[in-house]
Amino acid sequence: MSVWLVVFEADASVFVSALGAVLRYFWVCVISLLVGAAGSHFVFENAAVQSGLDRLSGASREAVVLPDSETGMISQAVLQDMSIISCFQRSEDYAAEEPVWMQRSIFASNGVERQAERPFPNIETLPGLVKLEQILSPGGSQRNHCAATRISENWFLTANHCVQMRGTASPVFDMLIIAPDDDVMRPDTRILPVDGAVCHAAWYSQTGKFDDDIALVFVANTAEIADIPIAQFDRSGSTVPLSPGDESHFAGWGRNGQNRFLQGGDLTVRTVGEAYILADNSGDFAPCVGDSGGPLYVEENDTQTVVGILSSVTTGGCPPYGGAFYMRVKSYENWIQRTMSVCEHEGRFVCGRPVNGS
Repeated sequence: MSVWLVVFEADASVFVSALGAVLRYFWVCVISLLVGAAGSHFVFENAAVQSGLDRLSGASREAVVLPDSETGMISQAVLQDMSIISCFQRSEDYAAEEPVWMQRSIFASNGVERQAERPFPNIETLPGLVKLEQILSPGGSQRNHCAATRISENWFLTANHCVQMRGTASPVFDMLIIAPDDDVMRPDTRILPVDGAVCHAAWYSQTGKFDDDIALVFVANTAEIADIPIAQFDRSGSTVPLSPGDESHFAGWGRNGQNRFLQGGDLTVRTVGEAYILADNSGDFAPCVGDSGGPLYVEENDTQTVVGILSSVTTGGCPPYGGAFYMRVKSYENWIQRTMSVCEHEGRFVCGRPVNGS
């Protein structure tokens, strides 16, 4: 009898111990759920904590911006909040009949054979470089000359003033991307129409400073320039070195190339600011009027990286040659990425102004 009692007491002890463990586990789960719910509520109610977790996880909680269902465009108010303004939209009239400026044959040679004054740079070392032209007259003879850089399948980076002509009343009839060539006046020159462009809203504010001189142009159909590589541009976390004394190089179709011949050369970086880079060639051949919007390249590990976009030059004679101010691309990475994401929807440019102007 005593043996069975001992066994029963032992079994009861084990049972009580097991039951205690189960109860402890139950309450631990309940408390964990309550704490977890409270923690989740705290996180969702606390924007600062939520933002911090987003940064840690690399997640982005930016609201998705979609075009208006009626106009097919992003509202101008939404764009303004993002420091984006619509600064060019191609006329739909040109789709029905191609304008004369889409062909180089409208330019007469007048029997004068022109030649470049300097050797042509190697286009293979200038990834993404293209020419950008604004048509300023009905016949296409008056033009504004700039350059741009292909940074995605459909987007090209350039200077704001190449798209918004400050201080001029000249209407912009059209805007063109010209495929790179030693001579962009050849009859077989590839010419693509720009569908739309967006500019940084803070450019040339009331301060009168040329900060934020940066813009993006969109070309929907790029099949004809599939051979033009997409350039790599300087970004946050990049290992591309950039400090005074570093070597860089430029190219374009500016006044020093008669706005038709590709010219370029080396530059020495003199100053690196938060938003700009100053470079020159110690008084020798350097960027000129018409090279605006073009890239400043720095080579790193046999790769050409775009670190700047030409904004202005200190002398316009060419010669004499002075310094060149470039917008520092790295400082505008967020604006560039956000703008490309917002302003392209299903292969369409959606940051233009609706037909009714609203």
